[in-house]
Amino acid sequence: MPPLPIALGFANLAMLGWLGAAAAPILIHLWMRQTHRETAWAAVRFLRAALEKQARRLRLQHWLLLAVRTMLLALVALAAAKPLLDSGLLSGGAPAHRVVVLDASLSMSALDAEGESALEKAKRAAQAIAENTRAGDSVSLIVMGADAGAPLGRPISDASAASRAIDAVAPSLGVADLATALATAQRLVDDDLAANASRRQQVAFLTDLGANTWSAAGETGTPPSEAVERLADLAELSVLDFGDAVGANAAITSLALADGLPTLAAPVEVRGEAMLFGGAPAEHAVELLVDDAVVAERRVTLTPGQPTPIDFVHKFERGGPRSIRLRLADRAAEADRLPADNERFAAVTLRPRVRVLCVAGSPGAAVYLADALDPTGEGVFEPVVVSDADLPSIDLSDFACVFLSNVRELSTREAERLRDYAARGGGVAFFLGDRVSPLRYNEVLAPPQDEPPGGISATARPPVRLVSNEEPTDAEAEEPAGEWLLPGWLSPSVAAPSYRVDPFEYSHPITRPFRGQQRAGLLDTPVMRHLPLQVAPQAGGVEVALALENGDPLLVTGRVGRGRVAVLTTAATLASIDATTGQPWTALPAWPSFLPIVRGVVRHLAHEEGAGGERLIGDPIEGRAAPDALGDIAIAPPGGEEPLRVAPDGRGAWVYRATKRAGVYRYGPAGEPAIGATAINLDPSESDPASLSAERLPESITWRRAAGDAASATDTTAQPTPIHRWLLYGALALALIEPAMACRFGRSGG
Repeated sequence: MPPLPIALGFANLAMLGWLGAAAAPILIHLWMRQTHRETAWAAVRFLRAALEKQARRLRLQHWLLLAVRTMLLALVALAAAKPLLDSGLLSGGAPAHRVVVLDASLSMSALDAEGESALEKAKRAAQAIAENTRAGDSVSLIVMGADAGAPLGRPISDASAASRAIDAVAPSLGVADLATALATAQRLVDDDLAANASRRQQVAFLTDLGANTWSAAGETGTPPSEAVERLADLAELSVLDFGDAVGANAAITSLALADGLPTLAAPVEVRGEAMLFGGAPAEHAVELLVDDAVVAERRVTLTPGQPTPIDFVHKFERGGPRSIRLRLADRAAEADRLPADNERFAAVTLRPRVRVLCVAGSPGAAVYLADALDPTGEGVFEPVVVSDADLPSIDLSDFACVFLSNVRELSTREAERLRDYAARGGGVAFFLGDRVSPLRYNEVLAPPQDEPPGGISATARPPVRLVSNEEPTDAEAEEPAGEWLLPGWLSPSVAAPSYRVDPFEYSHPITRPFRGQQRAGLLDTPVMRHLPLQVAPQAGGVEVALALENGDPLLVTGRVGRGRVAVLTTAATLASIDATTGQPWTALPAWPSFLPIVRGVVRHLAHEEGAGGERLIGDPIEGRAAPDALGDIAIAPPGGEEPLRVAPDGRGAWVYRATKRAGVYRYGPAGEPAIGATAINLDPSESDPASLSAERLPESITWRRAAGDAASATDTTAQPTPIHRWLLYGALALALIEPAMACRFGRSGG
């Protein structure tokens, strides 16, 4: 017996129970029906014929009203159940353009109880969709993941070619970008409609409905939900849900170094964090690996939903770029549903000591700085003191940071060298004083301006975002770095005695160690003279760490390329004397807070990239070659692959974008040993198996649980037609007709 051409299903079957409400008008009719007793009366027989004729008319009117009221309630109940009409006759008659959106993100690599990944099931279903095409149909393919895009480029009618493209989709370690996928689907649908306006448009999402990807689509007014509604106006949307993998998932979710400037002089503290998603508490073995060799191991108990800290301390014996890895390594981890997130990487370039170049603009101008950095001669910091006349001949790449103390001025060439040094990741700090020429600093180091600065009002606050305890917004995180070493314009020095500074709630990394240490002397630092700094709006990433009582900035930091700069608007030496009073500009160099401030400036400026904010799959690796370097940069991906070459641009900047694997990428001049390294990690949000419930999807998307076979894919291809809106339109029409009928029948029956 051939299958029925039309099949009816319901998206909300439980609502069919309300069909019983349709019996209410019938019950009311039966309850209110009048009963009478016949009594013989001679005069009545003359009226019998007329009354029987009128009774037949009234019964017909009552039955019509009863039918309308019953049908009204039945249509409302059926519409609430959201019936779906599958019609083989309809789908066979109209050619369709089928856009298959295949989720290949990290979470789709999760394994079920049989050891099969959700991506493998989704690819099998996508191939069934491609093979189910008929004459006039076409197929497009979109992949969500680190390599989001449309592999086919355009709709094709060749089912075998579409199947081969689907088979070539590889698992991605990145996050599914729903916004990009929706925009690509919109473009494909628009282009196909422009070429063939009569062709039906169908978009099928084959995904695990990960909450980190789909949550925004389920919230009204968000860009993804609005993109879904725009697409739904032109195409039939459906989701085939493969988010049914079972079992718990353990993951290493973070890894960083406690010290942003690790050296060979002291042990390095490694701080990690692990999470267990689902399941019951379990004990795991965690290994610390350095350059792929296990150097330490410990056991931890993971509790579902609670981050578990994992700390190690390791003493490095060899410098240079090094790889650090935390790994879950036991049988429980081997049985994990998502093995890829069981390890995490960090990269660090170790030095024997942190070398700081201290440039003295006058005899003794850098003495206090050198003493604050290394009072014993055996510490982590190694200050090298030179005069400003020696600066042009020194190789700055040997130093993590450059301090300039009371340097009168810099030549254009010296400024260019320092700017290039900072752009490649170095740190430059200016400590001002009585020899500094504000005019020359503004000409060579500051952004261009229309008029020279005239000084700052004592009550004026700098026009700059002050630091806070909150995480930076996306706009702040993407704020471009400036191209100027001085983040503003200097004015001639002023005598404005200040005996208290504002640390802005100790929010800046330099002042954060003083939080809770009010007796450390920071708050009552005496400053008698300083050079007012007017912060330039076009300077990049500027933050005010300290301000004087009148609101003028005292310590300001900014960004230049990949590096950072800092400006202390007063002196770092007691040798800067106020000519009018004969007193030093400030007592800060002799104050107890001077040592932690100077060391904090070094740690902030000479930050180690691998020890700070991490990079994720798909993020580019950027760098800048030394000015005298010739040739390409060689980047060695993880896994022992052959190094790839990247050509720097005219300014020495280079970018490497093929970060598709997690691990440590080493780089350096081609043909020479690596001089740096960057770690690329998985996005921890993909480790959480939480999915968006079908009820939170937009109403324009039809949801189906995937069975992982060809039948479920064919169902998605057939694309059932929702008819609940037509039922609601019918109910609305009956709701308007019923009172009109009742009014009409009432007047005629009176």
